[in-house]
Amino acid sequence: MSTIAFQGLGLLSRDMRPGVSEEAHTLKERIDTVLRSMFQSVTLGKPFEILKEVYVESSQDNWDGYGASAVGSDTYLESQRFLRLLPTTIPFPEITVEPDGEIAFEWFEGPRRVLSISVGSENILTYAGLFGINKTHGTEYFGDVLPATIVSNLQRLFA
Repeated sequence: MSTIAFQGLGLLSRDMRPGVSEEAHTLKERIDTVLRSMFQSVTLGKPFEILKEVYVESSQDNWDGYGASAVGSDTYLESQRFLRLLPTTIPFPEITVEPDGEIAFEWFEGPRRVLSISVGSENILTYAGLFGINKTHGTEYFGDVLPATIVSNLQRLFA
């Protein structure tokens, strides 16, 4: 993938320089157009629409009538980032809200094949998975990339 493509995806560091030629600008415009259309498409745009709906519906305390905490804007933004970083080979998850105000992403691949990942506002991912008779759970720091443990569990679920 070209440097400009990486920049369009937000993956360039600040010290890397994009091309300055007319061809480089044309390529950047085309890549930006493709990226915009991807996130507006039915396939890729739908999870972001669902995430926004979930956020709007749960952005007030007691959104469930049982005293649940509101989903904060930081949690919503972290959840958007989480969706953008998912490998393209992974199907999009079910999106729900937990009573503590975190947004949960869940994949169900059959009996005893489940993975749930919760995103909060403080760069922490909490996960739990069931893979046949094997179980896993834990927390991982959510920095600039998906933690290797999260990617590994997603691959494990869909293997």
